[in-house]
Amino acid sequence: MKADIILPEKELINRVKSGDQDAFEVLYKSYSRKLTYRLLYLLKSEELAKDILQDVFLKVWEVRDRLDPELSFGAFLYTIASNFCKKSFRKALLDQAYHRHNAFEEAYSPIEWQLDKKDAKSILESALQKLTPRQKEVFTLHKIEGHSYSEISEQLGISPNTINQLLQQANKQLKAGLIGQSLLLAAILLS
Repeated sequence: MKADIILPEKELINRVKSGDQDAFEVLYKSYSRKLTYRLLYLLKSEELAKDILQDVFLKVWEVRDRLDPELSFGAFLYTIASNFCKKSFRKALLDQAYHRHNAFEEAYSPIEWQLDKKDAKSILESALQKLTPRQKEVFTLHKIEGHSYSEISEQLGISPNTINQLLQQANKQLKAGLIGQSLLLAAILLS
């Protein structure tokens, strides 16, 4: 009796491969109920299970020319369904992460940011006063105003190597003086 079930299925699969929509409908009717129960068990959502069921059979129709009547059609369906479920879970996780991120941004206060930025600026100004005049000048031109080594070299008449040394000394001194200060200041200095 099992051979009777397998033979018609093989024949149906061969017909589906040729584009026979009636054969496809017979396969759909014979597998859709079992697959729906399986999807409900995995997804715990009737709506999502129905959507994925449709996606699974749509995928089968799209790849019908590659169907192998010698292989288990049920196993093929369950593999496709499993892949769609995994994709759905990944999407749900990404959506959760996105919504958490947006909730964090909604809690963010631009006024507090501006106040923190002012504090950071005053801390930086205080730390810059402790540098030598040349270190402060080179640091300000490069890190704050964004000038390149060659622009600073032309403007101050010093070599790029000297600029590099002055910046390293300034960074070292600033780091030592700013330990324990605001993380925001560190972010400003690194940007």
